This record gives sequence, structure tokens and C-alpha cells, in this order.
Amino acid sequence: MSTLPVSTDAVVERINAMRISAEQSLASVESYAQDHAQALARIVAAYRSVLGDTGSRLIRAQAAVVQALAAKPGDPTLTALLARTIDLLTTWTAHAKGYSDYERPATEAEKSGAVSIGWAGVVIALAVAGAVIAVAFTGVAWAVVHYKEAQTLSDEVAAVEKDPSIAEQLAKINQTAPNAPGNNSGGPDDPSSGNGGWGWFLAALGVVGAAFYIIPKLGKG
Repeated sequence: MSTLPVSTDAVVERINAMRISAEQSLASVESYAQDHAQALARIVAAYRSVLGDTGSRLIRAQAAVVQALAAKPGDPTLTALLARTIDLLTTWTAHAKGYSDYERPATEAEKSGAVSIGWAGVVIALAVAGAVIAVAFTGVAWAVVHYKEAQTLSDEVAAVEKDPSIAEQLAKINQTAPNAPGNNSGGPDDPSSGNGGWGWFLAALGVVGAAFYIIPKLGKG
């Protein structure tokens, strides 16, 4: 987390609030799962996919703002845009890091059904990139409760991407960027890659760190 241009305390505070909201919905989500497990699995997959897509786009937009501000230090429009992207990145980090605690590769027994009783209570098994992940039910509730906010975050990132003040820099970054993680129908990277199937998140943090190597250039013209 040290490479992120966001407050660790702010992220932790948001994660705690989001966790409480998810836990408060557990009873209703568990009840719904009795006859609608596949529907819940689709929500989790959609949530993961939105996060993966939004994160990669936000990181590129953030880098574009930093590059534009390096060329025009002190520009009020770009300064405000940088503050906005940091706030968006704080929200995204809370979503991704908070949810990641509830996901891991599924066991052989869990792969046999969409819903099983096991790790952390009820588990939903979800096929992703040819493998299967297990999502603890608090994670399922997390995805259900916070999906709308994740979609709103995606829309807000789209608004930043349309800002003409970073259009040139963003176009250059997009031309050289690797394919965005999480754009496949099942969500982010193969869960067999370790870290509970959340390797894409760790990779994203690395991209953020690389993007911010140019921060010291700000103010030097």
C-alpha cells in the first residue's frame, strides 16, 4: 500500500464501513441463496469484472493526469482533477482490497456445486478463467451490497477519461497499456495464480507505483 497515492487510514475506514454493511445483509442474502445461488454467482462475477475494468482504467487516467500536470505545474484544472482521481482511487482500493479477503481458490469438494458449506460458512463457487474460486458468504453479500457503488465508480472514471485536459496523455498511455485485467466474462485473473485469485489487484498496485515514479517531476517544468 505504500506506493499508493491514497491514505491508508482512509482506505481502512472505508473497508470497515463496507464490511459492516455487508455483514448486516448476510441473513437476507443467505435466504435468497437457497433458491438463487446462480443469480448470486453472476452478481459476484459482475462485481469482480467491474472492479477489474474500473481499476485498470483509473490507473491509466491517474497516470495521464500526473503527466499532464508535470507539463503544466500548478494548473488549477489539472490539480483539481488529480485530487478527484485520488479520491476515486481510494474508493476503488477499498472495494478491491476489502472484497479480496473473502476470496480464495476453491477446494475440489467446493468445485462440485454452486453453493456448499465449508470455509467461513456458506461458500459460493464461481468459475473464472477456467478455474474455480470460493467466495465466503460475507464476500457474496459484499458484492451484492456494493455492486451499485462500483458501477457508479466506473461511471465517474468514464467522466474523468473524457476530460479534454488529459486527452492527449491518456491516448498515449492507452496505446501502450496491456489489456485491462478483469475484462473477461468471468472476472479478473485466473484464481489458480495465488493470492486468493486476486493477483490482478496486486498487479494493479504495481502499475500504480510505476505511474507515480514521475510525481517528483511535478513543479519542475
